[in-house]
Amino acid sequence: MQQPRSSHSTFSSSSTSSALSMALVEDGCVTLVPKFKIKEGMMDEYMANLPKFLELVKANEQDTCLHYGFVGPTDDNLVICREGYKNAEGLLFHLQNVDEPLQEALRYADIVSIDVQGPSSELEKLKEPLAAFSPTYYELQPGSMRSETL
Repeated sequence: MQQPRSSHSTFSSSSTSSALSMALVEDGCVTLVPKFKIKEGMMDEYMANLPKFLELVKANEQDTCLHYGFVGPTDDNLVICREGYKNAEGLLFHLQNVDEPLQEALRYADIVSIDVQGPSSELEKLKEPLAAFSPTYYELQPGSMRSETL
């Protein structure tokens, strides 16, 4: 492991080449994790709607979205969306961007939980706009890091 340099450190393993070294920086991203419970008999409709989210994110959120995708469905009809944004503003833009497919998804599924994770300063920006969703907020602890390339 190399010594920290300026505002980031570099992680490398002796079993990896220097080309695979990863620079780590302070993590300031905001993560949104909504969990959907698909209503009985609505699986096909719900799943057919998911590509609309992906198309809108890919077309409009290149500068703000760090990662985006769906996992599931599980045997008990749960689907989770994994979302990461550079900051609170990126998350709020996303909600505007995908409002149409989200409204359609809510005809076929209920949101059973929403977790929001990030630095306290970013979470504060989201509390009022997300209040109607009653999310659970998780403050990112100091010293958390992410890849510099994200």
